[in-house]
Amino acid sequence: MCVVLAITSSTAFLEMGKIANLVRAYDTLATIFPAHSIHIAARSSEMDHCRLHLVARENRPDFTLCDSLEPSALARAIKPLWLNSESVLIHDASRPFVDHEQFERVLTAFDDDVDAVRPAMPFTETLKILNVDSVIQETLDRSTVLRISTPELIRTSAIEVNGPDNGWFLPIKKNARIEHVTGSPSGLRINSQSDVDLMELQQD
Repeated sequence: MCVVLAITSSTAFLEMGKIANLVRAYDTLATIFPAHSIHIAARSSEMDHCRLHLVARENRPDFTLCDSLEPSALARAIKPLWLNSESVLIHDASRPFVDHEQFERVLTAFDDDVDAVRPAMPFTETLKILNVDSVIQETLDRSTVLRISTPELIRTSAIEVNGPDNGWFLPIKKNARIEHVTGSPSGLRINSQSDVDLMELQQD
């Protein structure tokens, strides 16, 4: 298995309890996959921050320069890393509190009948579509919406390196067999400093 930690936002460098989200996510991966190298995928503007935060880690990660938000670019950049692997596991560094159970559910679901698996949760908020004048046009059916999380675990034979963006970290083939497992509330993404502040308030 090729293990990748993707930097998808500057929120990966926000700190809670003086520990950056990137570091928490990295330590989780290092604990769950102690025998694997961990590859950090990030843009050039983020590399110095990544190295600075992870310099004290005993097992230094490898760094791969790419746009981790563009699936085909990420696939091309990390393809040399998975040549001897049957699968690629990608985790979002802005999801620092994903618990071990969520990883375990993803790994368990990845059997011979599945090419790609990731966690998902029902969307419980009310979703409205507004027009340009901020007038509500429609209320979406929440049953058709999922809150997607990570890690994503994808079989290398199901990756279409230069394929279109189909909502996964890597472009997957049309006939890929996908599976969603139950996500945990701890897997929610940190999108702003306000999210960090709210979490700190909840822990006080």
